[in-house]
Amino acid sequence: MKEQTTTYVATRFERISYDMFFTGQNIIYMVLSTFLGVYYTGNLGIPATAVAAILLVARIWDAFMDPLLATVIEKSNFKIGKFRPWVLMAAFTVPLFMLLCFSFNDFLIGQSLVVRIIYASVTYFIWGTLYAAADAPAYALSTAMTPVPEERNLLLSYNKLTGLIGVIIGMVLFPTILNATDNNYFISVLVMSVIAFLTMIMIRFTKERVKQEGRKQPAVSEIFKSIAGNKYLVLIVLIGIIANGTNFAMTLTPFVALDIYGDSTKVTAMLGLGIIPMLLIAPLSPLLIRKFGKKNLAVFSFAATAIFSILIYFFAKDNYMLYLLLSLIRGLLSAPFIIVSALFFTDCIEFDDYTNGKRFEAVTFAAQTFMSKLVGAISGGVGMWIIGVAGYKAAVAGETVTQTPSALNALWAAMNIGPAVGSVIAIIIMLKFYDLSEDKVQMMIESNLQKTK
Repeated sequence: MKEQTTTYVATRFERISYDMFFTGQNIIYMVLSTFLGVYYTGNLGIPATAVAAILLVARIWDAFMDPLLATVIEKSNFKIGKFRPWVLMAAFTVPLFMLLCFSFNDFLIGQSLVVRIIYASVTYFIWGTLYAAADAPAYALSTAMTPVPEERNLLLSYNKLTGLIGVIIGMVLFPTILNATDNNYFISVLVMSVIAFLTMIMIRFTKERVKQEGRKQPAVSEIFKSIAGNKYLVLIVLIGIIANGTNFAMTLTPFVALDIYGDSTKVTAMLGLGIIPMLLIAPLSPLLIRKFGKKNLAVFSFAATAIFSILIYFFAKDNYMLYLLLSLIRGLLSAPFIIVSALFFTDCIEFDDYTNGKRFEAVTFAAQTFMSKLVGAISGGVGMWIIGVAGYKAAVAGETVTQTPSALNALWAAMNIGPAVGSVIAIIIMLKFYDLSEDKVQMMIESNLQKTK
């Protein structure tokens, strides 16, 4: 009956407009995180080790910018709202700078390596900063659009779905356009930038209704103090960094498709088998959590990742169809942790409230985004560094390059042994140190609710 009496304040069109922003945002993130390294090495001729340094430093910078930019944003107050100006700015600037990252190829290949590295670094750093400036406001906007908890949950639930749609669009459409244009990155990225802009700009139809004057926001120092004092938050962040930071698939899959399986267009199917299973498992997540608990699901997912990564490493290097089959099974079995991982952070909020009497939801969100971006920095930078040290050869202007056996072996090992090792370490930490059970969390929730009465 509750659902029937709940009155939403935002229109359906407004809610759709809000969630469409995340489609465009994830289209851009997918293209940049997956194909920029390939473009740098294959078209601009930048050595893989230099690409690794660019990606690693830029993404670490991006991760640390989150709490700093959040402080600036919290003190801002424009005519059109507190959060809308930042996301509207991103709708224009983020697609534009993605395009600039892939621009002027013909001019740059005639310049020195130093010039190419400088251009790549500057454009990517600016893109990352603009992306970070809109990340927190995009999520916070949902709390300003409506005071109704059920409506906020609806907004934040559907933005995960629309975000995944953006990932799939970037994963499927971009390689298709790239192949149709004979590897013309500029035209392909231009098309994706336009699509991303058209979906992101829909957020202009949203409206901020809830004002938060007088609400004390935690300072940057308080953010890090809270993170350090919440042992379960520290553990979840550490587990996430280890388990996901050693998974180099997003960065190395295009290289594996081209250099191991001999066809760059195979990247679509290879990446899809790691993402599409989440669509199948997501509806079952509430049932799985009730039956097994989040911790057990996480351990199971890590174990499946380790086992099937090892199987792929030993048996699928020369068998593309076997690779697809084993990857599909691995994706289905490892999806539960990816889906429920955010719920561990809500448990950390309840623990902090129960033990210290503080509820810093913003702090927890900062820790989550920091972890995600640091993972991107590690997996992208370290993955490129490994194959660079192993002798992976960069190509200029798409020229054909034959990689050495040692480079191919390092590429294959990083792709599969990396996530296996990270998953085993994550299992050990989870079983030995993370003892926050579902029953304990429920007890804390009930106690915390009593304190508010």
